[in-house]
Amino acid sequence: MSEHVQSFQPARRVAAVAKAAVSRARSSAPFDIERLRQGEAVHRKSVEAPPAAAAAPGSGAKRFGSLLRLRTFVFLVGATVLLVLYINNLLTINALSAENEVLKEKISISRSINAALELKLQEQRTFQRISEEAAKLGLAASPVAAIEIRE
Repeated sequence: MSEHVQSFQPARRVAAVAKAAVSRARSSAPFDIERLRQGEAVHRKSVEAPPAAAAAPGSGAKRFGSLLRLRTFVFLVGATVLLVLYINNLLTINALSAENEVLKEKISISRSINAALELKLQEQRTFQRISEEAAKLGLAASPVAAIEIRE
């Protein structure tokens, strides 16, 4: 029921405004039917279509309007294409940036593994380590100096 009453409220407002306008018009000037008819005639002339000569096909105004609509359509299509390309580029850049971060993390892990392996290699290359391994295998150092053969 309250919805039904609320739907009439705008109509009541319009009626109140119309009554106020009528009362102001009565107080300012006497009612003149001829002036009202002239106003309606002027209003009808402004609402009516332009003469046939002005609205003829091929007139400049109609061509300009169609060109304007075509130009607006082309502009909107171009703007839409540019916007789609811009959004596509943004998404591509974001994807590449995420991939770049993953690759940087993999590179840093590889570098740390390489550093650990190089340290282990240096430990394995020491003369003391090689001598210990040779002694375990039953090898002894030769008192004779090594001979270099050249061709």
